[in-house]
Amino acid sequence: MSKLNEKEFLEMYGESKVVFTSYYKYSFSFRGEFNGKSIYVSVGGNADDIYRFDVTAGKEYAVKELGMNYAEVKEGETTIAEFTDGW
Repeated sequence: MSKLNEKEFLEMYGESKVVFTSYYKYSFSFRGEFNGKSIYVSVGGNADDIYRFDVTAGKEYAVKELGMNYAEVKEGETTIAEFTDGW
């Protein structure tokens, strides 16, 4: 598994499209696929952040549009890339 910084993750997966899937404890979750791999992105995590974040159900977002605090890319059940910002 590759641990990537934000710049590296966005260079590799920034154009990937994800869709809002859920909200839990101040975090918005997004999921999508890119070249047969699944992508998970988490945005928020801070109560102050959620009031400034708009999300539309069903809308596709490019990963680079989101201020992610955690992201991972999986091939099957294997995590192949991960970005962690303070987790």
